[in-house]
Amino acid sequence: MQKVTRRFFIGTGATALLGSGCCHFGACGATVRRPKPSERINLAVIGCGTMGRGNMEAFMQDPRVQVVAVCDPVTELHDYGYSPKGRGWGGRIAFKRMVDEHYKGNVCRAVVDFREIADDPGIDAVCVTTPDHWHALTAIACMKKGKHVYCQKPMSLGISEGIAMTRTAKEMGVTFQVGSQQRNASEFRVAAEWIRNGYLGKCVECEVGLPGGRGPYWGYPADRTPRKAPAYFAPDGMWDLWQGPAAHHKDNVFIPAIHGPMCWRSNSRTGGGMITDWGAHHIDILQWALGVERSGPVAVENFKSDGFGADPILDWAGDYSFDLVYANGFRAHVSNRYANGVKFKGEKGDVFVTRGRLDRPEFLRKWNEKRDLGANEVHLYKAAGGHNHESDFIDGIYENRPIATDCEIGHRSISACHIANICERLGLSTLKWDPAAERFTGANAESANALLEVKHHNGWTL
Repeated sequence: MQKVTRRFFIGTGATALLGSGCCHFGACGATVRRPKPSERINLAVIGCGTMGRGNMEAFMQDPRVQVVAVCDPVTELHDYGYSPKGRGWGGRIAFKRMVDEHYKGNVCRAVVDFREIADDPGIDAVCVTTPDHWHALTAIACMKKGKHVYCQKPMSLGISEGIAMTRTAKEMGVTFQVGSQQRNASEFRVAAEWIRNGYLGKCVECEVGLPGGRGPYWGYPADRTPRKAPAYFAPDGMWDLWQGPAAHHKDNVFIPAIHGPMCWRSNSRTGGGMITDWGAHHIDILQWALGVERSGPVAVENFKSDGFGADPILDWAGDYSFDLVYANGFRAHVSNRYANGVKFKGEKGDVFVTRGRLDRPEFLRKWNEKRDLGANEVHLYKAAGGHNHESDFIDGIYENRPIATDCEIGHRSISACHIANICERLGLSTLKWDPAAERFTGANAESANALLEVKHHNGWTL
């Protein structure tokens, strides 16, 4: 059986030059390959749960992509998804079976350790769909070896990770798409264009509704009984690999309420709660509409919650509200008590947008983007040919051009959530933020800046 060892794993060795596509050398000497249009992109999926399945199925529908490997410390697990009933199988063995059935052959490798994926010169791109605490280390390891990255949101567990990911993506010259798929949904783009172009007149505030509750979510039981790690973490060492840089609990126990499928997001060792989980989506749309997607707010104000750590197992707040304040005075009121979505309030009326729904004032009822958006107005990014978020990523690899949600945009969106969570951790109502320096300023800055660095454990490091 394979024994996983802990080591400093982000290497600087060059990978082999494969195929005849366009290649260049990244900052660490690794080759970054951009295949010719006649060549397929070889892709690996790292993280074989719900989001991994959805992304993988989308990639397999793109004829330009060949899924060649899947990776997870979990062998095979039923109901590994948003609901414990009817969501199907997860884990690397189940994913391999799905891929082989799709391509009608034994074409996919099932891998236990993501470092094997990073080191494989035959893999051009990866889809990182692990729990949040693994996003940064996995993505950086793969980028350092010249691989393009599609990374699920929330992109990072904290500010320092996002800075490192953004820097690496730029240094290596890879295509990096964050899984903020709302950017490729027309209702969100149109709402953002209305705000950018002043259709609502003066607009100085909005409401951002996110889910509440401490979790666990989607029907999973809140079983807090410490126990030995389940047998599906196999072979030997896979439980430690799943935890990776997250601090172990006493006696290295498995606690279903935070280590079970979909439950990890409610504990600060492995996730950021609902503020990061859904804030990564809706605050991304807010900053897109304001034109500050490469900057961010200048303050968090009026933070209130039911308290960080009030529940020692599910420690993120379940009931919360706060304001994000931007340099131009715009104020976003964020709370789990608002309807899920973003409601922009303008002097000419309000616009509410959520998935599959766009409510608008009467004067915009018949507005049509193709017909009514003027040539001199702001036209926001739209994927070519009606492509979905995954195929937009593939377009970017082939064409070496900007895509919907690059690494820096994803980092800035989740940064707004991270600084709110730091308010929560410190029990503060207000913190001032310098988005250019990516540091807190003013009162309590020293204690807040001390929390910008994500602490990695068990020998793992960026």
